[in-house]
Amino acid sequence: MILSRSKPANAVQSSGNYGKLPQNKKGIPDLEDFIEKRDYTGALTLLEFLQNTTNEPNVWFDIWSGYCAFHLGDYKRALEIYESLQDAKVENKAALTDLDINRAVCYFYLGMYNESQEIAKSTKESPLKNRIIFHLAHKLGDEATLMDRHQNLMDIAEDQLSLASIHYLRAHYQEAIDIYKKLLLENRNQLALNVYVALCYYKLDYYDVSQEVLSVYLNQHSNSTIAINLKACNLFRLYNGKTAENELKNIATDQHTFGHDLVKHNLVIFRNGESALKVLPGLVGVVGEARLNLVAHRLRNGEPKESLELLGNLEPAVPLEYILKGVVHAALGQEIDSEEHIKIAQQCLHLVGSSASECDTIPGRQCMASSYFLYGQFEEVLVYLNSIKSFFVNDDTFNYNYGQAKCATGYYKEAEESLLMVQDETIKNTFTYAVCLCRCHIMNKHSQLAWEICQKFAGTPEYFNLLQIVGNDSYRMGEFLVAARTFHMLDRLEPNPEFWEGMRGACAGVVQAVAAGRETPTALREMLHLLRSTPHAQADSIIRVIINWADDMHFNVLD
Repeated sequence: MILSRSKPANAVQSSGNYGKLPQNKKGIPDLEDFIEKRDYTGALTLLEFLQNTTNEPNVWFDIWSGYCAFHLGDYKRALEIYESLQDAKVENKAALTDLDINRAVCYFYLGMYNESQEIAKSTKESPLKNRIIFHLAHKLGDEATLMDRHQNLMDIAEDQLSLASIHYLRAHYQEAIDIYKKLLLENRNQLALNVYVALCYYKLDYYDVSQEVLSVYLNQHSNSTIAINLKACNLFRLYNGKTAENELKNIATDQHTFGHDLVKHNLVIFRNGESALKVLPGLVGVVGEARLNLVAHRLRNGEPKESLELLGNLEPAVPLEYILKGVVHAALGQEIDSEEHIKIAQQCLHLVGSSASECDTIPGRQCMASSYFLYGQFEEVLVYLNSIKSFFVNDDTFNYNYGQAKCATGYYKEAEESLLMVQDETIKNTFTYAVCLCRCHIMNKHSQLAWEICQKFAGTPEYFNLLQIVGNDSYRMGEFLVAARTFHMLDRLEPNPEFWEGMRGACAGVVQAVAAGRETPTALREMLHLLRSTPHAQADSIIRVIINWADDMHFNVLD
């Protein structure tokens, strides 16, 4: 909106001699040269030099200093200059015609929307006033004023850029692209429009297209902070964080520059959350995505309660916000077993997945799959995950969820393959992953692998529950040796008649399997060892029967 202006509103036009600045001495560059090259630091330096070398007080020094400070992103300094002019005794009142609306713009960029609105409303009607109130209405959630000011927008570049920016902020990216492309057709020299188009394509996940469009601008303005930052973001999506970070090395400095806060924010993302708790809190309310990324960081570190607190009373307005809210409530609901949180998560995710703008996107299908996952409708989950599987071949989280859904629907072979592809040790150490993989191993006649997983959980709170699941599944599938081991271990941990009955039945099953040739006599030896270590009186009689039968079959079962 404001940054599309190349000169301050009406300031220069009121003068026939470049804002009535004094003529420069021979050899000193003109201010106009710096402005055209967008060298605002150089322009400020020149203004300070001229102000110190002339004895004539000139209001234009301050007006242009405010303009340059604004375009450097130093909105606070620009505001201070404009406010000092408001209180100063200036003979040339015509030079201050747009002082108040410029102050309103500065307040807007500082995030002080109420102050900006108060000043803007008191100024005379103008296209700039209409635009600033249009944007303020969006920021303050005033739909009535937004629509009213929308009707006042004209078919001029500045107004159309404002309309496109509101479309962008509301995630209507294609509508914004249409406006930008129309403006580009009318004036190919407005190269900055390519940056806006590229940004929309980035939001639509077309990173290659975004990069191609962006290169048109970067070929002419290779030092643009916004363009370099967007290129880095594309590289992050296409390759990795290190490649993206290398792209920012020329602008990621500690000095104040336009977009510096955005660069600091993105470096945290490119470095996989490094220094997130140090950097992101200070950027909340400054960079739009800072709070959301801080929530995501907390969530990745297993802190759903803290994530929900950070979200506060956020009323989602765009898909990303709905997704994050849904994921936070899902994580917290599963952690504390809360149906209320799960229901909120289902609603948020289903809303995104079923929306016309997102239903055919990868995130949209992920949302719909997640929604059905929470409902326990795993056949529907697979419909959506199968449609995007090719995009997540080596993604641990996808393979984990896909394996769970396959396991829940009885496709144990595919589930086992998917779960074994997971490399993330954090996932592999979870109880749910262990349960699913153990069940798949057992159903695919790999029960020994399930037993080995159980042993890895020995000494953990989940060990007892995992043994129960493996024991029951093994018994049901005729994997009686593993069933005997698990029921024997369960009986040792917590003596219970049911566990002893399970072990007895499993022992009978082992004998039957040996007789049928499905197990070797070695299984009888292990089973006898298990029986001898139980405290139950019936064990001795069972041992004698098995030994006698083994002798009749000429099996050597004695150690």
